[in-house]
Amino acid sequence: MALTPYATAAIVSLGHVALWIWLYNRLHASSLPSRAVRHLEKWTIFVAVATCGWLLFGLLGPPRETAVDGAWTTWLARLWCGICVLMLAYVVTAWCVRRWHHPSGHCLVHNDTTRIRVADVLGHAPIGRMVTRLCAALPGNEILEIHAQHKIIRLARLPHALAGLRIAQITDLHLTGQLTPEFFQLAVEHVNRWEPDAVMITGDLVDKAPCVAWIPATLGRLRARYGVYAILGNHDQRLADVPTLRKAVAASGIHDLGGRTMTCRMRDVPVLLAGNECPWFPPAPPWVPCTDADRPFSILLSHSPDQLPWARRCGVDLMLAGHTHGGQIRLPVVGPIICPSRYGVRYASGLFAEPPTLLHVSRGLAGVQPLRWGCPPELTLLELQPNG
Repeated sequence: MALTPYATAAIVSLGHVALWIWLYNRLHASSLPSRAVRHLEKWTIFVAVATCGWLLFGLLGPPRETAVDGAWTTWLARLWCGICVLMLAYVVTAWCVRRWHHPSGHCLVHNDTTRIRVADVLGHAPIGRMVTRLCAALPGNEILEIHAQHKIIRLARLPHALAGLRIAQITDLHLTGQLTPEFFQLAVEHVNRWEPDAVMITGDLVDKAPCVAWIPATLGRLRARYGVYAILGNHDQRLADVPTLRKAVAASGIHDLGGRTMTCRMRDVPVLLAGNECPWFPPAPPWVPCTDADRPFSILLSHSPDQLPWARRCGVDLMLAGHTHGGQIRLPVVGPIICPSRYGVRYASGLFAEPPTLLHVSRGLAGVQPLRWGCPPELTLLELQPNG
């Protein structure tokens, strides 16, 4: 049974959109300078819209014999339509696989979520710009509702002496001035109430240079028994003076793990900590191969989940990442669409068991675009338990 022109146009259009989102996601996962990414982003959107109009004109425009240049009959249009259909088939198949098989396995034991309605707690909305205030007023926008999640997880190689170790993760603060320091101070206070053994900050701290001065009064107030550790992300490279940010982080009592490894004794057990800021601030941290018997329990801070293959090759036990914001907008049933990763939305947020590594991806606290639907900001406390 032949499809109607409208059905064909709908299928091709969906595939076309899926293809350009695929390119968009991978553009934002690249190591290109942030300025180049912003310019290419605009061109990507322009070309996507223009080619979509060209395809729809060919499919639904004048009959072939009168159509300008016979757009629908050209081999290029047919080829592109075929690619779009294949991309749509790929996306639907990948969605079905994710829907029916989430690779967290038996690692997640418990997840308790506390909702923090920031404006209610503070008595006002901590918003610094009019545009952000207008966005926050949009129905369903969740930028001011933090989900503080306490997750109990199992890890295969966790020493029994570390059972119950509590690791807090904060990521993607994106200090820009859109949200005032009070928002982040409230988040920090909640983390401190957890009394974590260690706090891990996984990148994208500051977008605007004046906000570097906020570090001491926000992240600088974090407290943990075995220390606070941080790496930078792709948005931090937007600063003209990245060393100043690193100095502010260090001056606030936070260990800069960017491109480094260090051993921290927790409960008198050596734990190997590492920070991978690739591809934006290479190189990857030095890692000495060793046997499972000799290798200490390890935790990797990586801004992007795209460093998972590196973590698996190194035998990392627990990898913490951000960068994806969970997609920021999650559609009912469909889930996230836009996710800056070379894996698309595969590792948008949550736990992923990829032996020998367990990956946790946080949705983060904020973003450059103050829009969140079905994807509220996240603070995470990971309570570690041995597997068996």
